[in-house]
Amino acid sequence: MNINQIIEKLSTDKALADKYAKLQGIDAILEQAKADGFDVTREDVQYILSKIRGELSEEELAVVAGGQDLPGYLPCIFCGEKLGSCDCK
Repeated sequence: MNINQIIEKLSTDKALADKYAKLQGIDAILEQAKADGFDVTREDVQYILSKIRGELSEEELAVVAGGQDLPGYLPCIFCGEKLGSCDCK
């Protein structure tokens, strides 16, 4: 499941969203996500949280201010996975 699919699932599954809302801190969320079978990194969790909350991370703010691309967080237009982590060319 890619990051966008996880965000969609959390947005539509109230029970799952409530379960994660009760957790304290990124480490607890990361541990639960892995237990639930989500293949995510700490950075993925931070990104998901920022999107659900509608916030930009410090890195995203720097990229927007500098007009750079953020390939680690942009989805591939072909498969939806994070750019650089898929096999699409």
